[in-house]
Amino acid sequence: MKRSILQKTIILGVCLVLMALSFSCRKKEETPLYNIILITVDALRADHMGAYGYPFNTSPNMDALAEKSVLFEFPYCTIPKTSASVASLLTGLHPFQHMTNPNRSKLLEQHITLTEALKMRGYFNWAVVDNGNLSKRFNFNQGFDQYNQVWDHVEEKEESTPFITETVLDFLERDQREPFFMWAHYIETHSPYIPPEEFIEERPKGRIIKELEHRIIAGERPYIDQGMDEGYLLSLYDGAVKYIDHEIGTIIDLIFDKGLHENSIIIISSDHGEELGEYNYFYNHGALTFNSSTRVPLIFFAPHEEARRIRYPVSLMDVYPTLLDLAGLDLPYDIQGINLFKYDKDRKIMIWGRTKGYESFSVVYRNFHYVHLSDQNSRKLNLEKKYFFDIFQDPYEQDSILSLHTKLAESLDAAYRTKLDEFFRNMKGRANEEETGLSEKEIKNLKTLGYIK
Repeated sequence: MKRSILQKTIILGVCLVLMALSFSCRKKEETPLYNIILITVDALRADHMGAYGYPFNTSPNMDALAEKSVLFEFPYCTIPKTSASVASLLTGLHPFQHMTNPNRSKLLEQHITLTEALKMRGYFNWAVVDNGNLSKRFNFNQGFDQYNQVWDHVEEKEESTPFITETVLDFLERDQREPFFMWAHYIETHSPYIPPEEFIEERPKGRIIKELEHRIIAGERPYIDQGMDEGYLLSLYDGAVKYIDHEIGTIIDLIFDKGLHENSIIIISSDHGEELGEYNYFYNHGALTFNSSTRVPLIFFAPHEEARRIRYPVSLMDVYPTLLDLAGLDLPYDIQGINLFKYDKDRKIMIWGRTKGYESFSVVYRNFHYVHLSDQNSRKLNLEKKYFFDIFQDPYEQDSILSLHTKLAESLDAAYRTKLDEFFRNMKGRANEEETGLSEKEIKNLKTLGYIK
């Protein structure tokens, strides 16, 4: 074991030296060092924002920024679970390669994170995050100069969003040492949905959830059992979206008022989506890999990029190589992410579903999305086992066209299973690191979000 750790340390050191040599040879005028401002909102669905076609006015501030930015229409997470998804964002690696488990799992130290790479260019790295899965205990603070954990400062979920906003505004108001990388991770749109009353608007009632014969409710939430209808649940989620949009709007206003936008990249995204009953699955994410859980927003503002919409599918893994390239850094080793602005028509974006047996998954290929459900969820939700959609024509995935594309679906299924088998071979012997040594505050945070019963 000691020899293995030493080998990994040597590899890491060699990679860092090679990266230093690579960017030192580039001309400075070719690689201006932009500040990077990353805002992620836990469980925020792309299709509940106006910029992505939502008919209700939930996101006017983010929509306004999108009009000045590159908006990617079909970005996907690598897995609809926080730990492994954010690990992909920070490393450019698929979960099958970075091997961070879906929840309560360490980001392995041998990976060179985005922040560790940016430090080589002199970046000051700062973060404020909520969601105990992103704890320092799980190494998500790698490369950060300052890493603020919300649960160390507030007691209740209602206090989280204003604390993050105030902390971010305070950071941006300072005379910053440039360049800087700033990451804020909000939890507002993650269950339980408890936005302030003024942001809640009535939605059409829909079905009474407890009356559905085939359903899965995360943790069988008591108030749903008392007769909640779909519209009320939707009004709470949309209220959380509108509230977080208001908070992000204050941050965007400050960025533009101070002129920071002239030398900053601003990215707004999410770690995954949320199931709100489209498939009789409520109040959760992870077990299904339809667009509702896997398609995330991705707004990319940069001074050098013309505002436009990009339709080809991309992955959260792609943020890492894109930002390294903009910072004048070459990749330290082979990764699965590719530059957001380089389209590979043969690319297969593989999405891992978190469920027993790991049988739930999907593959995005060009304008197609192949979805495979686990036997358990197929039976419990009374759904077909396999689906196939044209996401350009049917982004809400209402009409499966599997019968028209059986051979392509089979090839995508086979490609995923090959990678899955390789993953399980690599995972053999790795200790389960979940739930070890959590503090009382971390446990409370994870219980509030439904990760621990």
